[in-house]
Amino acid sequence: MKSLFKGFYRLGEGDFVALWDNAIFIFDTNVLLNLYRYQSSTRDALLQVIEKLSNRAWVPYHVGLEYQRNRLTVIAEQHKRFSEVKNIVESAVSGMRNEFDALQLKKRHSYINPDDLLAKFDEVKSSFVEELGKLESNSISVNSDDEIRNRIDALFEGKIGNPPKDQSEVDEISKDGELRYKNNTPPGFKDSSKDDKKPDEFTYAGITYKRKYGDLIIWKQMISHAKENQIKDIVFVTDDAKADWWWKVDSNGKKTIGVRPELTDEISREAGVERFHVYNTEGFLNFANEKLNAQVTEEAIEEVREVSDRRREIAMRNMRMHELARSAENAVYEWLTHSFHQLEHNRTGFPDFVGYQEDLKFGFEVKLIRHPKNLMNRMNEDVYRSYYMLKEQGFHELAIIFVVLEEEAVPEILHRVRRRLPEMDGNLRIIVGKAEYDEDAGYVYGFTPYDDIHTAHRM
Repeated sequence: MKSLFKGFYRLGEGDFVALWDNAIFIFDTNVLLNLYRYQSSTRDALLQVIEKLSNRAWVPYHVGLEYQRNRLTVIAEQHKRFSEVKNIVESAVSGMRNEFDALQLKKRHSYINPDDLLAKFDEVKSSFVEELGKLESNSISVNSDDEIRNRIDALFEGKIGNPPKDQSEVDEISKDGELRYKNNTPPGFKDSSKDDKKPDEFTYAGITYKRKYGDLIIWKQMISHAKENQIKDIVFVTDDAKADWWWKVDSNGKKTIGVRPELTDEISREAGVERFHVYNTEGFLNFANEKLNAQVTEEAIEEVREVSDRRREIAMRNMRMHELARSAENAVYEWLTHSFHQLEHNRTGFPDFVGYQEDLKFGFEVKLIRHPKNLMNRMNEDVYRSYYMLKEQGFHELAIIFVVLEEEAVPEILHRVRRRLPEMDGNLRIIVGKAEYDEDAGYVYGFTPYDDIHTAHRM
């Protein structure tokens, strides 16, 4: 039984001894990028543990590529915190001063004089901002020398996988990924809707990659490396908490049992790996204390946990918005089918749908809007793209459809659209409508148009 269904059986104590004695340790992109999010003491503790395993540490080529591509974004994200904290402090003191001024205490002959209090707050603020400036000047910025990357470079010198041989190798993985994702075969199917603000494709060293297949490419490179080098024991360290890596079961709440059985089965069948295990960074450090006497402090492990939890919350929020946006697109598609017998999903990107009436081609781009303040930037970009498609791609008419979650936001959105209307011309339509929305399920199940604003003619 166990030999046929190996993925469903957990490793025993003897297996873990063998892993820590013999396994290669493979690190995911998020582990490397999180080094920029930790305090220096926590970062050093993690790097020192990896250095203890340096003769058995390895990263796939695609991990290295993703790290290099995202490094500056993470550094900028962290560096921005300095200005955000400074603004909070200055706004708090300034707001207090304005509140006191509004009371006109001196004019009303009050016994209350807040000047001494405000002076002390100004003194504390100045001291704090000065110290913050020193920390900012000593921190890694997008233009400074990157000591973290220097250590990573030294640590993984000669321990990174080979790049793809050619475009066909990556295309084959993408083709396989399309089928795998449809069948929810791990890993990576939870990435099938990456952040819509970023292009799905990017090119490096003459090879074009689709972002949504990143996890699958890493997985395939792990399998190839294990097979080519006859590796029997592998530990993968990742802070990706999605269910396409982890086996999760509902039992009085979500419980993580371990790595997905399908992954254990696949790497065993394809590469002959006998023991395969996945840790998040927190678990990896806890076991490093036990197995390697690494002496990582509880404070460092606590920070790793907090950073991981925070990143997980952001990822879950983004995932919910992606799923909500996808359901909004489906609702609009159903609404459009009443007007178009021939309606297709546009697999190449913008716009989302293409409909045909006689010899005319119509395009429809769907945007989910939660707040009116989010409208203008998205609208400006989509208007410019629409004009390009009308001019260059043979569309007779193109419509941008705003699906509004909150009904009370509809009048403000209509006002903003109409205010922009005189600047627009050509066969461009703006359709604003309300989502029929199940808030508990996080799902749009219908679409009701409120107004159809166009620059040329109605359909």
